[in-house]
Amino acid sequence: MSKFAERLDEVTFDTHLNGKELALAVGVRPTTVYNLLNGKRQPSIEVLVRFADYFKVSTDYLLGREPERAITTFKKRPPWKEQIAFLLKHYGVTKYRLCKDVPITHSIIFAWQRGSIPNLDYVLRLADYFGCSVDFVLGREK
Repeated sequence: MSKFAERLDEVTFDTHLNGKELALAVGVRPTTVYNLLNGKRQPSIEVLVRFADYFKVSTDYLLGREPERAITTFKKRPPWKEQIAFLLKHYGVTKYRLCKDVPITHSIIFAWQRGSIPNLDYVLRLADYFGCSVDFVLGREK
């Protein structure tokens, strides 16, 4: 079982919800919840944020990157094209350097600048590269 599946199971159990109730609460299909709880797939960024917001925990906690569960709320995340521009400026990194260091292809960076949303793997790579939380990468931290 993935760390995400384990943490999702934990917070679901603690709130006395079953899979169908959780799916209804966060606006996803019951099969999505089932597949996530059984570690058959990883969440999209949108679904990850929905779960984090619903349970009032960080995405980092749900992903197993934070050991402690703290009840908290986050700001609404900005569009990804704005957030990636912010991250590059904030950390003083060029698109070229990001492509070489992470690695990410130029076409992916250009897609992000046009509004495409990254998958979880890329967000995790960016958090590791910048040495920050997933929530910071997503623009959710206040």
